[in-house]
Amino acid sequence: MKHPPDRETTAISPQTHPHAGMSWRDTPELPRAEEIIKESCTLPKNNGLNAVYPTKIAYLRAQYDLLRFEGSEPLRRAVQEYKSAPEMAESTETCIYTDVFVCGINNIRLGVMVRVTFSAVRARQLINWPASQRVVPGTIVALSPASDHFRTQCIVAVVTGRYDELAGNSTAPPPLDLEFSDPSITAGFMELDQEYVMVEARSNYFEAVRHVLEGLKQTAEDDSPFDKYFVGQLNTVDMPSSLPPSSTTLDISALHDGLQHPVPITIPKQGDIPNHIQSKTRLDQSQLQALQRMITKELAIVQGPPGTGKTHTSMAALKVLLSTQRINVPIIVTAQKNDTVDELLARCHQLGVDFVRLGGQAKDEVVASRTLFNLRMRSRDKTWSKSALEKRLVSLRSQVKLPLQRCFPPVHQQLILPEHFREVGLISAEQHASVTKGWDGVVGSIAGEGPQHPLGSWLGNQLLAKIPHRSIHVPLGDGVDDDEASSVPGVSEKGSANKKKEQLSGKPIFIARWNSIKYSRGVALSHKLAQELLAKNGNLWSIAPKYRGMVYHYLERRYITSTKLALSAIFKQLDNVVKKLKVTRWQEDITAVRASKARIIGCTTTGLTKYRELIAALRPRIMMIEEAAETREANITAALFPSLEQIILIGDHTQLAPHADCLELSKPPFYLNVSLFQRLVERGLEHSTLQVQRRMAPDIRKLLSAWYPLLVDHPSTLDREAVPGMGLKSVLWFNHQRPESSNRYCSKVNTFEADMIVGLYNHLVSNGTSPAEITILTFYSGQKACIENSLRQTPGAGRLGLEVQTVDGY
Repeated sequence: MKHPPDRETTAISPQTHPHAGMSWRDTPELPRAEEIIKESCTLPKNNGLNAVYPTKIAYLRAQYDLLRFEGSEPLRRAVQEYKSAPEMAESTETCIYTDVFVCGINNIRLGVMVRVTFSAVRARQLINWPASQRVVPGTIVALSPASDHFRTQCIVAVVTGRYDELAGNSTAPPPLDLEFSDPSITAGFMELDQEYVMVEARSNYFEAVRHVLEGLKQTAEDDSPFDKYFVGQLNTVDMPSSLPPSSTTLDISALHDGLQHPVPITIPKQGDIPNHIQSKTRLDQSQLQALQRMITKELAIVQGPPGTGKTHTSMAALKVLLSTQRINVPIIVTAQKNDTVDELLARCHQLGVDFVRLGGQAKDEVVASRTLFNLRMRSRDKTWSKSALEKRLVSLRSQVKLPLQRCFPPVHQQLILPEHFREVGLISAEQHASVTKGWDGVVGSIAGEGPQHPLGSWLGNQLLAKIPHRSIHVPLGDGVDDDEASSVPGVSEKGSANKKKEQLSGKPIFIARWNSIKYSRGVALSHKLAQELLAKNGNLWSIAPKYRGMVYHYLERRYITSTKLALSAIFKQLDNVVKKLKVTRWQEDITAVRASKARIIGCTTTGLTKYRELIAALRPRIMMIEEAAETREANITAALFPSLEQIILIGDHTQLAPHADCLELSKPPFYLNVSLFQRLVERGLEHSTLQVQRRMAPDIRKLLSAWYPLLVDHPSTLDREAVPGMGLKSVLWFNHQRPESSNRYCSKVNTFEADMIVGLYNHLVSNGTSPAEITILTFYSGQKACIENSLRQTPGAGRLGLEVQTVDGY
């Protein structure tokens, strides 16, 4: 009789390292096990601010290596920390989850995900999961069998779903969906009794680099008019090819404010702009010069110091560009943060400009109604029906359910049926008949009297009932850890909205084991002995009772192995269908966007690469990037669509910089926290700077003179009313010697300062200042939590409208 291979031959093994000569463009999307399990890291090559790369490919490779390192290195360090002390509690950098067990699979549009439960007992205190940043969708984790502790086995996965609503209460660990790199690995996880340990790096959010890494590979395939600026050292910028070379003026009549019969407004393509244009456009001279640059240069950089009207100027440029561009070619509008994208699109709506929002994070109702998902649903008419591919997907999903239910029977059945053992050749027809003779084919409960499963009476007292694995969390310390929501700097886009991002309507199939086998004294599992007993006994009742539990366990193990092989084949087919469906959905989305006649496509800079195929197919000519100085260089270079003729970068490199999860990458010689915007400006590439500020009182503006020596005050800032309770003061300096401390995430906390700030807030409110007109900013997430806690504990501290934020989250 031919048996399936032993369990040992199909156990999950680490992802194999590709050939050392593999091109970076062929590197797998997820980090390999070898990248995570190795004891020491290999730093990327230097990325100097004024580095000159011999080729575009060399430049893109340098960007790729930096982000690949950042995407995997924090997890590698977390795994190494765990390996050094497997019994350790969690640290400031490493989250550890034990008792990780598979409880099913979930079929979502991304493919087949593995559903797991876990314990967070190593946290030493209860976790407020709805407020926590742990294991949110987009995070990568590393798993290893609990007995191996990452010595030989490491499996990398991406969290695609965290289901807080299924956890029972806010401190119970929620079930997770995990995505693996290969369908065979997914199938290999169908081992309900296999316990895993799972490690997560607190500072690691792989989603932030995942699509950028793939986008860099695609950028390497095409030439771009911007290569000479990004890769080379050219500091003078050409005009876009679409701008008529014979014309010497620009028509900016679109900036007329509501006039019925406006007189055309023109400005020169180059050189000084007449002063009278300011009154006609409501733009100051520096804004007009920036506008001129944004329209006439293929790469336009505009620096906007605080309060100088960056967004106002960019919207003016957008008006002009929309009036001069072909209607069927959209302009890409993007920014680092979701809120900024929503604000820009809301302004487009006020102008009567149609747009489509890529991504599902919109908070504004008007913007949310124009997301790609909603557009897709509206574009499907009543005659829409599932395609052949979607029907094939449904069929394959149904094929998954049957083998899982046979392999892991429901509670009323508990044991695998003899006929299923026979179907895969584990027992003969004679052996099958010996245990099913007289059985009516109805399965009842095995517990209690009168077992109705054909193998129930055969096993006798060697069968025990069992409770399935559950998520547990017994705290080793006191209190609830509820300040994790802001514990990791630079991940404001990783918040509650992202938790919903991939919790798609799927088809979960839950599995559990409801029995355990008790061996007789002196009997242990032996594959060889079980095979001999099965080979010698055509009648299973002839096997001595003391060996039956061991024989059933052997049969069960072999059947699970056989099922995993079958599931692997089905999962591979599912994976192929999902990939084909992704292409057809892109095509459907392209058709829907074109049919909508949207003039603007809005998304975050992460969305530029996540939706790269869709955007590229729309063949945009212009891309406007707000918050460009906060955006990583690779996010922009990865989005150099072949059709682009103009890129407009708007930001201020003297304010916020891009965030780096790996601290050493933000320092020389890597400079990951230096944006493309800053690098080009400091290199001397031509750019414009806005110079008139309308936001700050002059006394506050003077504080910025060292950074903005040319910044001047608009007349509107000179006669503002004083803030109630502040007298004639606009600025207060307060020096003290009270010591600060650090919370468990190494974020700074000073309770004296927090109480002082809350006292000042109460003073201002009691003098008539509305809480909605007050914003409290701090540099540290720990201090933010401390201020909020102080506000909660202060009687009568009304907070309606008050905003407390970190500087980089504001």
